[in-house]
Amino acid sequence: MKKLLFMIVAVVMLLTACDNKPEHIYDDHSADLVGTWTCLTENYAEALIINADGTAVSYGVENGEYWENVHGTVVTEGGNITMNFEDDDNLTGHFDIIPGKSFSLYEDSGERYIYQYCANDLADEIIGMWVCNDAPNNAENDIAIVSFEEDGTSTLTGIVPNGNGYMVTANSTYKVVGDLQFQKRADAENAQYIVNRIIYSPNATTSGDIMTKKSYITTEKGKVETIASWLRIKQHLELPGNKYDYRATYVTNAKGEDKDIPFLNTSFNFAKMDGSIIDKFLKSILFTVEFPEANKIKYSYLLEGQNVVIEVPIEVEGNKMTIKMSANNPAYQDVDMYAFQDQDNTQMHWYMYTTSFEKFFGNTSVALMLGYGQLDKDDTEGIANVYKTIADAVESINLSLVMSKAK
Repeated sequence: MKKLLFMIVAVVMLLTACDNKPEHIYDDHSADLVGTWTCLTENYAEALIINADGTAVSYGVENGEYWENVHGTVVTEGGNITMNFEDDDNLTGHFDIIPGKSFSLYEDSGERYIYQYCANDLADEIIGMWVCNDAPNNAENDIAIVSFEEDGTSTLTGIVPNGNGYMVTANSTYKVVGDLQFQKRADAENAQYIVNRIIYSPNATTSGDIMTKKSYITTEKGKVETIASWLRIKQHLELPGNKYDYRATYVTNAKGEDKDIPFLNTSFNFAKMDGSIIDKFLKSILFTVEFPEANKIKYSYLLEGQNVVIEVPIEVEGNKMTIKMSANNPAYQDVDMYAFQDQDNTQMHWYMYTTSFEKFFGNTSVALMLGYGQLDKDDTEGIANVYKTIADAVESINLSLVMSKAK
């Protein structure tokens, strides 16, 4: 009798065990899915906002095609998930979740997506102006400056990150959801949209906030992940009373005639220009700039042991600065450039594209040649020929000057 009773109990326990699946499969994770989740891969990016009532909104890019504000529903049952959206891009599969960290989706087709939880939305944090000199391009030491406005527009000057070419005040649009930025490309030759994962670090350096962007670019080896760091800078210049000493030169995209152009005791070849000659020259003359007033700039440099100071009026519009050299002498040419300061005004960056460089270099050449007696201030033809020689020799060039606050 005891033997029979034991067998009955064993059978009941066995049947009960077969009926009870692992406990975690039956956990209700619908509450854990509430929030903003982002996914970024080589060909797919999505920001998914899931609400407590099971409704959801999707923003994303797949193979360069962008979608936004697509509504849908998310239903979970055990370890299974079903997502239905109004654009009929639906998903059924299995999911695993680490609450507050990440979750993985496994579609029935075999595709897998990993989403990260975003505790904070960074849409407000990136508003402002940023500079980058480590853009993930083939060109080294180049500079890119971008401003992000509250209305979702952006303006780029310099190298195109994750792309080719250079632009001056190129306008575009963007959208930030969670930690993903969906950026419409300013260069039409590439894919329409690119997606960056943002890591925002306030006061990360003595110069200010740092924004790190992770994204994918296409190379000869296929798509690879890239990382670029951006420093927050001021959108409006604070010039009066600031003085800066020259520190470094970055030259990129230099193309031109392969011949040596005499310049004082040296020469320039714009087909082989790498910035080192300009760097040595500006350091040798102890080049300094000062802003005694908001609408004036002072150049200072050494010429045969004598300190030379040139004061020139300027016009400032945002970060665009026009140096009105012609106000001192009609033979000189006015220079448009873009200037940027960090949060404490300890650094100033100047960015010049091709025509600006030609005029800046021409003005410098003429001023020094006049100082050395190699030109006469009334020789308008000779002065004009200096500018022409430079313009004829330069096909393209991008110049960045970095200056530190004078002690």
